[in-house]
Amino acid sequence: MSGLFEFVLPAAVLFAGAFLIYLVSRVFRLSNRVEAVLTVVILIAVGVLLILQLQGMPGLLQNPEAVFGADPPGGIVFVPNAVGTFILILGTAIGILVSVYSGEYLSRDSRYLHYYPLILLTLMGLMGMFMSVNLFNLFFLTELVTVSVSALIAFRYRREISIKAGFKYLIMSSLGTMIMLLGIYFVYRSTGDLNLTGVLAKPDDLTRIGAACFLLGFSLKAGVFPLHTWVPDVYGHAPSAVSGLLAGVVSKSMLFVMPVICLRLGMTERELGIYLMVFACFNMLVGSIRMLRQRLLRRFLSFSSIAQTGYLMFGLGIGFYYQLDQAFSAGLYLFLVIAVMKSLAFLAAGIFQHHTGTQDMEALTGIGGILTMPALCFSVALAGLAGIPLLAGFTGKWLIFTAALATGDIFAIITLVIFLISTLIGLGGYLPTLVRQYLPLTESQLAAKILNNPVKSPGWMLAPVILLALLVVGIGTYPAPWINLVEQVMKWMLI
Repeated sequence: MSGLFEFVLPAAVLFAGAFLIYLVSRVFRLSNRVEAVLTVVILIAVGVLLILQLQGMPGLLQNPEAVFGADPPGGIVFVPNAVGTFILILGTAIGILVSVYSGEYLSRDSRYLHYYPLILLTLMGLMGMFMSVNLFNLFFLTELVTVSVSALIAFRYRREISIKAGFKYLIMSSLGTMIMLLGIYFVYRSTGDLNLTGVLAKPDDLTRIGAACFLLGFSLKAGVFPLHTWVPDVYGHAPSAVSGLLAGVVSKSMLFVMPVICLRLGMTERELGIYLMVFACFNMLVGSIRMLRQRLLRRFLSFSSIAQTGYLMFGLGIGFYYQLDQAFSAGLYLFLVIAVMKSLAFLAAGIFQHHTGTQDMEALTGIGGILTMPALCFSVALAGLAGIPLLAGFTGKWLIFTAALATGDIFAIITLVIFLISTLIGLGGYLPTLVRQYLPLTESQLAAKILNNPVKSPGWMLAPVILLALLVVGIGTYPAPWINLVEQVMKWMLI
């Protein structure tokens, strides 16, 4: 092995931390909350390392020795990635909040021993996917994420629906990685090399077929129409904390890994841009329309996530098709705000279900009078997702809107119209759901003991939700520092 170990140190800490937490918890029979605290400590250390790495990114990107691994043939090499580091900082922050939340959320589960190591392994695999320049190593890291997330989804294994959701994600996501493996075959047959730096110099028809396989595989993992059918079942029946991490960070991260691979295998930027913009329209419309008819709260949020994926694809598609740096920055900023808002929405929904035992939206009518603070935070999430001004979602959509207008092209304008129609349809789902929380209680709710008495949410669950709600408001009212940060990250990516 050669090169700089410092920039792969965060991944090493995650891997070692997952092993140590499992071992120590098994030997000393640690409680759920102690294990949650240990996980938070490890993630804070990883977050600090990633922030330091991001600060030193210009030097890393300009240093030819800033690699880690063995040289080809047969070697596996990791290289710095500015966008990947930024996304992993965000993922680590969400992971910290999810771990704190789970300190109480998992109080009724006996298998918490496996839960926290799986979160660390998921983030480690995601980190490796961004840094790897070897296609076969990328395949293994992608499978690591798949297996870890599948286990998290099926964590409550005594519920048949949880097992089905975990199995469905495992099958669908593994199908995506198998398609990628087929792409690896075509690339190797053409070039005899799986190192992306070597493939980049000699793309041909076979490598382009390989690029199409990776495009399809990552699209399935991201929930791109028509490969989105797993999303409602998985997000709707996984533990809420897992759904927040998956919908906020893991699934949508695939849209940023995808271009790095496909463009190096011979796909043109215009081809990738057309694909993203066209299928973004389907995602936006299908997600917005289908969420209107949902009765279960987390299925409602799941279809909302499909629409949000479409908004993100639209921004990135404009960037690739028109070579517009403004659109790339808007897309990365939108990823930031979606991660915060979707995590907030799922965590708040988890508090409702934790106290009431139901996801039925009719049964949750008037919940704002019982769970006041969680309902207020959930309202912030819904308003942000709807694009209400002064919240983070509005700023993100506004940046995408201005980037589309800046192109002055009819194709971008047509897709922008669909973007606006989808946003208006989404209002028809978000606002009634928001208002329903504050309506008078129904007779059936008045008859239920849980809704006859004030309910106080545990601080372990409430603190992350309040912090995320404050971020949604803070990013929306004062977006300049965050916009400057993502613009700087995109500049580093172009070095």
